Order: sequence, then C-alpha cells, then structure tokens
Amino acid sequence: MRKQLGFTIMELMIAIVVLAILTTLAVPSFRTFVQNNRLAAQANEMVATFQLARSEALKRGYNVQVCSSNNGATCGGGWKDGWIAIADPGGANEELLRVWPTPGNDFEFSPTAGTVGFEAKGFSSSAAQQQFNVTLEGCSTDNARNVLIERTGRVASERVDCPT
Repeated sequence: MRKQLGFTIMELMIAIVVLAILTTLAVPSFRTFVQNNRLAAQANEMVATFQLARSEALKRGYNVQVCSSNNGATCGGGWKDGWIAIADPGGANEELLRVWPTPGNDFEFSPTAGTVGFEAKGFSSSAAQQQFNVTLEGCSTDNARNVLIERTGRVASERVDCPT
C-alpha cells in the first residue's frame, strides 16, 4: 500500500476555519492601529508646522503666521483644506514660506479654521494658549489629539478622549 502525502479535506477545512477566526479577531485591532498612526502623524505634522513658523520668526526677525488656506496662497477656508506659513504677513517683506496640502476629508479639526502667529522673539502672538483638536471620523475612546501652542511659543501634542 502506498503512503499518501498532503492534507485531507477535513484538515484543510479546519485550517481555513481557524484562519477565518483569527482574521476576524485581528481586523478591528489593525484598523484601530492604522487610525491611531494616521492621527499621530497628522498631529505631529501640525506640531512641526508651528515649530517651523516659530523658528522662522526667530531667524528672520519678523512675525510669522500659519493659517488655514483653501488655495495655497492666501488665508481662508478651513484646516481640512490645508494651511500655509507666511513670513511678515502684510508687511514689506511678506513671503509665502511653505504650503501644506489637505490632510484629507476624514480628518476633523476644532476650531475648523484660524490663524496661529509667532512674534519675532518666538512668542505666540495670541494673548492666551491656543488649542487645536484633531480627530478622525468615527473617533472612539482616547483616539483624539490636542495640539497646544503656549504663549511662550512652546508647541506640544497630547492624546485625549474623543469629543462628545
């Protein structure tokens, strides 16, 4: 009698069922993992934006402003549309420093639009701490980020609970 090599139908079916169960358990966790990484990357991009603006203000000796922009050239629109950095806004040496494209329609910002400015000495031009909340659609538990700009010019990001 010859010995057969390979799997029987029953062994193959059991392997497929086990694989289906493991996949069903892993997919939601993987989706959350991907969303957390996208959100962290977007919050870090905003932090880097504000740090660049502060650095440019110190380097150039002019005020630098970051604002939401829907056309990549002037302020206007919302943060969902993208944003720009402008050195010496409204002054004789006004210069568009950098343009950031839209992060995507699935991101939500609060406030939805606005301006962040830095003075020539690196301080925020706002009289108080500014805060931006960044979330993804379908946010759950603690999957939101706050980007904070303190009066001293310090910029930081923190993980927070989703807004209700």
